[in-house]
Amino acid sequence: MTDDASVLAAGDCQVEASASRGPGQRWLAPSCNVAENWEVATGAGNVRSGGEFRRAIVIGAKTVFRPLSEDGFGVGAAVSEQRISGPERSIDQTVNLFASVPLAPWAVAHVNAGAVRHGMSHQHAGTWAAALETTRGRGALTFEAFGERGSSRGWQAGARWTLVDDVLDLDAGYGALHDSDGRRRFATVGLTYAYQR
Repeated sequence: MTDDASVLAAGDCQVEASASRGPGQRWLAPSCNVAENWEVATGAGNVRSGGEFRRAIVIGAKTVFRPLSEDGFGVGAAVSEQRISGPERSIDQTVNLFASVPLAPWAVAHVNAGAVRHGMSHQHAGTWAAALETTRGRGALTFEAFGERGSSRGWQAGARWTLVDDVLDLDAGYGALHDSDGRRRFATVGLTYAYQR
């Protein structure tokens, strides 16, 4: 939900697989560093809508203007487009600016501000997100809040475990989303595999 001011290192790629229960989503999303400060990602998945799953694809790019370091804040931006198939097919485009600030050797705060354009309704809306991430050894805990102006808001608490250093991470989260359909709770689980090209 909340982006941070970092990109994959030069020559690195990763594949993220995730699933959520609640709204219901399943994603497989590979990404690679394609230039010094640029990361490009694609993704394919299924999104539950109207009681059935519909195919979805997403493509995005992310860059950092100032990389996050232990002694200084980081700043970056990202753009993406998501397409969902079906009778009510939609195309949503987003732009996001983000900053990450180290609070301690074991804690970082992330703040996002952006906008989304909903293709079906041709409406624009502001988006926001904020997160606190803490790390200790191979584990990390996160708490984040996020929303879209006039439409939805939510929160999520999560944990990440490094199974193999710089190669394999497992994460899980639990949260709630408030939107036009009411209040829904959701749970997520994901796996990230990193490798060099």
